[in-house]
Amino acid sequence: MPYININQLNLFYFENKIRGTPLLFIHGWIGSSLEWIYQLNYFNSREHIIILDLPGFGKSDKPNTKYSIEFFTKLILDFLNLLGYNEAILIGHSLGGLIAQNITIQNLKLVKKLILISTTAISQPFKNKFFLFWVNIIFRLTYTNFLKNTIKRINSTKDENREFRKLYKNALEIPKSVVLSTFKNMTSKFNLNEKLSVISQPTLIIYGTEDKIISKSMIINLGNLIPNSEIILIENSPHRVMVENHVRVNKIIDDFIKN
Repeated sequence: MPYININQLNLFYFENKIRGTPLLFIHGWIGSSLEWIYQLNYFNSREHIIILDLPGFGKSDKPNTKYSIEFFTKLILDFLNLLGYNEAILIGHSLGGLIAQNITIQNLKLVKKLILISTTAISQPFKNKFFLFWVNIIFRLTYTNFLKNTIKRINSTKDENREFRKLYKNALEIPKSVVLSTFKNMTSKFNLNEKLSVISQPTLIIYGTEDKIISKSMIINLGNLIPNSEIILIENSPHRVMVENHVRVNKIIDDFIKN
Protein backbone atom coordinates (compact mmCIF):
# COMPACT_ATOMS: atom_id res chain seq x y z
CA MET A 1 0.00 0.00 0.00
CA PRO A 2 1.37 3.42 -0.94
CA TYR A 3 1.51 6.73 0.89
CA ILE A 4 0.38 10.10 -0.43
CA ASN A 5 1.32 13.48 1.00
CA ILE A 6 -1.70 15.68 1.70
CA ASN A 7 -1.24 19.05 3.39
CA GLN A 8 2.21 17.92 4.63
CA LEU A 9 0.74 14.71 6.09
CA ASN A 10 1.61 11.23 4.86
CA LEU A 11 -1.63 9.34 4.33
CA PHE A 12 -1.61 5.56 4.06
CA TYR A 13 -4.05 4.17 1.50
CA PHE A 14 -4.81 1.37 -0.95
CA GLU A 15 -6.27 1.74 -4.43
CA ASN A 16 -6.77 -1.07 -6.93
CA LYS A 17 -7.14 1.16 -10.03
CA ILE A 18 -10.02 -0.79 -11.57
CA ARG A 19 -11.91 1.37 -14.08
CA GLY A 20 -15.08 3.06 -12.84
CA THR A 21 -16.29 5.39 -10.13
CA PRO A 22 -14.20 4.76 -6.99
CA LEU A 23 -15.75 3.48 -3.79
CA LEU A 24 -14.06 5.41 -0.98
CA PHE A 25 -14.28 3.65 2.40
CA ILE A 26 -13.94 5.90 5.50
CA HIS A 27 -13.41 4.14 8.83
CA GLY A 28 -14.66 5.13 12.26
CA TRP A 29 -13.15 6.26 15.56
CA ILE A 30 -10.24 4.20 16.99
CA GLY A 31 -10.38 2.21 13.76
CA SER A 32 -8.32 1.99 10.59
CA SER A 33 -8.50 0.73 7.03
CA LEU A 34 -8.44 -2.80 8.51
CA GLU A 35 -12.09 -2.26 9.47
CA TRP A 36 -12.88 -2.80 5.79
CA ILE A 37 -10.93 -6.03 5.26
CA TYR A 38 -14.05 -8.01 4.32
CA GLN A 39 -15.14 -5.33 1.88
CA LEU A 40 -11.65 -5.25 0.38
CA ASN A 41 -11.74 -9.01 -0.14
CA TYR A 42 -15.21 -8.85 -1.71
CA PHE A 43 -14.93 -5.81 -3.96
CA ASN A 44 -11.23 -5.83 -4.89
CA SER A 45 -11.69 -7.85 -8.09
CA ARG A 46 -14.93 -6.21 -9.22
CA GLU A 47 -14.99 -2.51 -8.26
CA HIS A 48 -12.63 0.46 -8.15
CA ILE A 49 -11.97 0.85 -4.41
CA ILE A 50 -9.96 3.22 -2.23
CA ILE A 51 -9.36 2.44 1.44
CA LEU A 52 -7.36 4.78 3.68
CA ASP A 53 -6.18 5.36 7.23
CA LEU A 54 -7.42 8.72 8.45
CA PRO A 55 -4.65 10.90 9.92
CA GLY A 56 -4.06 9.95 13.54
CA PHE A 57 -5.00 6.33 12.88
CA GLY A 58 -3.47 3.19 11.43
CA LYS A 59 -0.29 3.85 9.46
CA SER A 60 -1.01 7.48 8.54
CA ASP A 61 0.80 10.40 10.20
CA LYS A 62 -0.39 11.36 13.66
CA PRO A 63 0.21 15.10 14.05
CA ASN A 64 -0.53 17.09 17.18
CA THR A 65 -3.61 18.93 15.91
CA LYS A 66 -7.35 19.31 16.41
CA TYR A 67 -9.01 16.20 15.00
CA SER A 68 -12.36 17.71 14.04
CA ILE A 69 -14.96 16.70 11.47
CA GLU A 70 -13.91 19.69 9.36
CA PHE A 71 -10.25 18.64 9.56
CA PHE A 72 -11.06 15.17 8.20
CA THR A 73 -13.48 16.56 5.62
CA LYS A 74 -10.95 18.97 4.11
CA LEU A 75 -8.25 16.33 4.07
CA ILE A 76 -10.38 13.81 2.17
CA LEU A 77 -11.57 16.43 -0.32
CA ASP A 78 -7.92 17.39 -0.95
CA PHE A 79 -7.01 13.69 -1.16
CA LEU A 80 -9.57 12.99 -3.89
CA ASN A 81 -8.62 16.16 -5.74
CA LEU A 82 -4.94 15.22 -5.73
CA LEU A 83 -5.78 11.74 -7.03
CA GLY A 84 -7.75 13.45 -9.81
CA TYR A 85 -11.27 12.22 -9.05
CA ASN A 86 -14.30 14.45 -9.51
CA GLU A 87 -16.80 11.71 -8.63
CA ALA A 88 -16.90 9.03 -5.94
CA ILE A 89 -19.22 6.76 -3.98
CA LEU A 90 -18.65 7.39 -0.27
CA ILE A 91 -19.00 4.63 2.30
CA GLY A 92 -18.57 5.75 5.90
CA HIS A 93 -18.84 3.89 9.20
CA SER A 94 -19.65 5.69 12.46
CA LEU A 95 -17.35 8.76 12.60
CA GLY A 96 -16.57 8.03 8.94
CA GLY A 97 -20.26 8.32 8.14
CA LEU A 98 -20.45 11.74 9.75
CA ILE A 99 -17.43 12.80 7.68
CA ALA A 100 -19.03 11.37 4.52
CA GLN A 101 -22.20 13.38 5.09
CA ASN A 102 -20.20 16.57 5.61
CA ILE A 103 -18.19 15.93 2.42
CA THR A 104 -21.41 15.43 0.47
CA ILE A 105 -22.97 18.63 1.79
CA GLN A 106 -19.85 20.63 0.94
CA ASN A 107 -19.36 19.13 -2.53
CA LEU A 108 -22.61 17.76 -3.92
CA LYS A 109 -21.20 17.26 -7.41
CA LEU A 110 -18.44 14.99 -6.10
CA VAL A 111 -20.65 12.32 -4.53
CA LYS A 112 -22.51 9.93 -6.84
CA LYS A 113 -23.99 7.78 -4.08
CA LEU A 114 -23.73 7.75 -0.30
CA ILE A 115 -23.61 4.73 2.02
CA LEU A 116 -23.82 5.33 5.75
CA ILE A 117 -23.20 2.55 8.28
CA SER A 118 -23.94 2.80 12.00
CA THR A 119 -23.78 6.58 12.05
CA THR A 120 -25.68 9.77 12.78
CA ALA A 121 -25.73 13.41 11.66
CA ILE A 122 -25.17 14.94 15.06
CA SER A 123 -22.52 14.69 17.76
CA GLN A 124 -23.69 13.99 21.28
CA PRO A 125 -22.60 17.07 23.21
CA PHE A 126 -21.97 17.35 26.93
CA LYS A 127 -23.98 20.42 27.87
CA ASN A 128 -22.13 20.88 31.15
CA LYS A 129 -18.55 22.02 30.52
CA PHE A 130 -17.63 21.23 34.14
CA PHE A 131 -18.76 17.65 33.53
CA LEU A 132 -16.69 17.49 30.34
CA PHE A 133 -13.67 18.71 32.32
CA TRP A 134 -14.00 15.76 34.71
CA VAL A 135 -14.60 13.37 31.83
CA ASN A 136 -11.24 14.48 30.40
CA ILE A 137 -9.53 13.88 33.75
CA ILE A 138 -11.07 10.44 34.15
CA PHE A 139 -10.23 9.69 30.51
CA ARG A 140 -6.54 10.33 31.17
CA LEU A 141 -6.39 8.49 34.49
CA THR A 142 -8.26 5.36 33.38
CA TYR A 143 -7.32 5.32 29.71
CA THR A 144 -6.90 1.56 29.25
CA ASN A 145 -10.22 0.83 30.96
CA PHE A 146 -11.86 3.47 28.79
CA LEU A 147 -10.57 1.75 25.64
CA LYS A 148 -11.62 -1.69 26.84
CA ASN A 149 -15.14 -0.57 27.74
CA THR A 150 -15.51 1.26 24.43
CA ILE A 151 -14.42 -1.75 22.40
CA LYS A 152 -16.77 -4.01 24.34
CA ARG A 153 -19.63 -1.71 23.37
CA ILE A 154 -18.51 -1.77 19.74
CA ASN A 155 -18.17 -5.56 19.68
CA SER A 156 -21.01 -8.06 19.81
CA THR A 157 -19.66 -9.69 22.93
CA LYS A 158 -18.39 -8.50 26.29
CA ASP A 159 -15.75 -11.24 26.29
CA GLU A 160 -12.15 -10.36 25.54
CA ASN A 161 -12.02 -12.63 22.52
CA ARG A 162 -9.68 -12.62 19.53
CA GLU A 163 -11.51 -9.74 17.81
CA PHE A 164 -11.47 -7.73 21.02
CA ARG A 165 -7.73 -8.28 21.51
CA LYS A 166 -7.01 -7.23 17.91
CA LEU A 167 -9.03 -4.03 18.26
CA TYR A 168 -7.51 -3.25 21.64
CA LYS A 169 -3.96 -3.74 20.34
CA ASN A 170 -4.64 -1.44 17.39
CA ALA A 171 -6.26 1.17 19.65
CA LEU A 172 -3.22 1.22 21.94
CA GLU A 173 -1.07 2.20 18.95
CA ILE A 174 -3.11 5.38 18.47
CA PRO A 175 -1.62 8.29 20.45
CA LYS A 176 -3.69 9.16 23.48
CA SER A 177 -3.82 12.79 22.31
CA VAL A 178 -5.49 11.69 19.05
CA VAL A 179 -8.09 9.58 20.84
CA LEU A 180 -8.85 12.41 23.26
CA SER A 181 -9.06 15.05 20.53
CA THR A 182 -11.47 13.02 18.38
CA PHE A 183 -13.49 12.11 21.49
CA LYS A 184 -13.82 15.77 22.47
CA ASN A 185 -14.89 16.74 18.95
CA MET A 186 -17.41 13.90 18.76
CA THR A 187 -18.94 15.15 22.01
CA SER A 188 -18.92 18.82 21.03
CA LYS A 189 -21.71 20.67 19.29
CA PHE A 190 -21.76 19.48 15.67
CA ASN A 191 -25.08 19.15 13.90
CA LEU A 192 -25.78 18.51 10.21
CA ASN A 193 -29.53 17.93 10.61
CA GLU A 194 -30.57 21.25 9.05
CA LYS A 195 -28.28 20.71 6.04
CA LEU A 196 -29.21 17.14 5.13
CA SER A 197 -32.09 18.16 2.87
CA VAL A 198 -29.59 19.26 0.19
CA ILE A 199 -28.41 15.66 -0.24
CA SER A 200 -30.28 14.42 -3.31
CA GLN A 201 -27.97 11.50 -4.06
CA PRO A 202 -29.27 7.96 -3.57
CA THR A 203 -28.37 7.17 0.04
CA LEU A 204 -28.24 3.80 1.78
CA ILE A 205 -28.29 3.63 5.57
CA ILE A 206 -27.26 0.32 7.17
CA TYR A 207 -27.85 -0.32 10.86
CA GLY A 208 -27.35 -3.29 13.18
CA THR A 209 -30.19 -3.54 15.67
CA GLU A 210 -27.84 -4.50 18.54
CA ASP A 211 -25.75 -1.33 18.14
CA LYS A 212 -24.80 0.02 21.58
CA ILE A 213 -23.30 3.26 20.22
CA ILE A 214 -25.94 4.62 17.83
CA SER A 215 -29.65 4.33 18.68
CA LYS A 216 -32.33 3.22 16.26
CA SER A 217 -34.12 6.55 16.72
CA MET A 218 -31.00 8.37 15.44
CA ILE A 219 -31.01 6.17 12.34
CA ILE A 220 -34.70 6.79 11.66
CA ASN A 221 -34.15 10.53 12.09
CA LEU A 222 -31.25 10.37 9.62
CA GLY A 223 -33.41 8.59 7.06
CA ASN A 224 -36.22 11.10 7.49
CA LEU A 225 -33.89 14.04 6.90
CA ILE A 226 -32.09 12.71 3.80
CA PRO A 227 -34.71 12.86 1.01
CA ASN A 228 -33.58 10.03 -1.29
CA SER A 229 -32.57 7.50 1.34
CA GLU A 230 -33.46 4.00 2.43
CA ILE A 231 -32.73 2.26 5.72
CA ILE A 232 -31.84 -1.41 5.97
CA LEU A 233 -31.90 -2.91 9.46
CA ILE A 234 -29.79 -5.98 10.13
CA GLU A 235 -31.04 -7.96 13.09
CA ASN A 236 -28.74 -9.13 15.89
CA SER A 237 -25.80 -7.11 14.60
CA PRO A 238 -23.60 -4.69 16.57
CA HIS A 239 -21.95 -1.37 15.76
CA ARG A 240 -19.36 -2.96 13.45
CA VAL A 241 -22.04 -4.59 11.34
CA MET A 242 -19.85 -4.52 8.21
CA VAL A 243 -17.38 -6.80 10.04
CA GLU A 244 -19.62 -9.13 12.00
CA ASN A 245 -22.29 -9.50 9.33
CA HIS A 246 -20.09 -8.81 6.33
CA VAL A 247 -21.64 -11.35 3.95
CA ARG A 248 -25.02 -9.63 4.06
CA VAL A 249 -23.61 -6.10 4.19
CA ASN A 250 -21.41 -6.70 1.15
CA LYS A 251 -24.37 -8.04 -0.84
CA ILE A 252 -26.50 -5.03 0.18
CA ILE A 253 -23.77 -2.58 -0.86
CA ASP A 254 -23.17 -4.45 -4.12
CA ASP A 255 -26.85 -4.34 -5.07
CA PHE A 256 -27.10 -0.64 -4.15
CA ILE A 257 -24.15 0.54 -6.22
CA LYS A 258 -25.31 -1.45 -9.26
CA ASN A 259 -28.86 -0.08 -9.31
